Amino acid sequence: ARELIGHVEAMAVAANAFNRAASADSAVAAGTVRLTCGQLLGVEVLPPLLRTLRRSHPQLAMELSVSNRLQALALQEADVAVRIRRPNESSVVTRKVGDLHVGLYATPELLAEQGVPDSIVHLKDFPLIGPDRNLAEIELLQQQGFDCASERTLIRTDDHLAQLAALRAGLGIGVCSSQLAQRYGLVRVLPQQVGFDVDVWVAMHQDMRRVPRVAVVFEAVGSGLADFLTTPSASVGR
Repeated sequence: ARELIGHVEAMAVAANAFNRAASADSAVAAGTVRLTCGQLLGVEVLPPLLRTLRRSHPQLAMELSVSNRLQALALQEADVAVRIRRPNESSVVTRKVGDLHVGLYATPELLAEQGVPDSIVHLKDFPLIGPDRNLAEIELLQQQGFDCASERTLIRTDDHLAQLAALRAGLGIGVCSSQLAQRYGLVRVLPQQVGFDVDVWVAMHQDMRRVPRVAVVFEAVGSGLADFLTTPSASVGR
């Protein structure tokens, strides 16, 4: 059964490669491009970039798949992907566009009301926002000294958009990128003790380099994200 599944997948990859080659005939950046991205960047960052892209290339149409589930480029589930870790798929062209600088943040109102923690230990006296069942994120934060299992973690969710919304609502101290924190006026907490970088990559199948519409989206999204990641206070594409 496993051999049969592998054979079917190989046939699908070959068929998709043929389709990609056939679609490379047009020299004009026109048609539909499917772009996949995680929820946070897909909702908070990509729409202004796509608006700028559409102004430059009005014949482009976009299918935006906003999901934290990885979609296979080789199987043509997407043409271009934005990933927060380096893609390890074969036959994929990648470009690192920068880093999300992640730390602990809170609203000014919350800190004015409850004070500012001066140590990791002091966090136990503050309401916290953290992941729920995402073991990789829980382990990463625990390595930084942020105890997601604490009884003071009053909001637990694996949805990054929900975490950001809870932060902005002043429900507690939680994780955010410096880029989005500056946009929403959040204040950094314990900057010398909690912080890490997350790689951001764009990727496409190597066959797609010859397809103008896909190559244009790959370049525009990569450049736009690079601008956003290196200029935290900028509103990219606006």
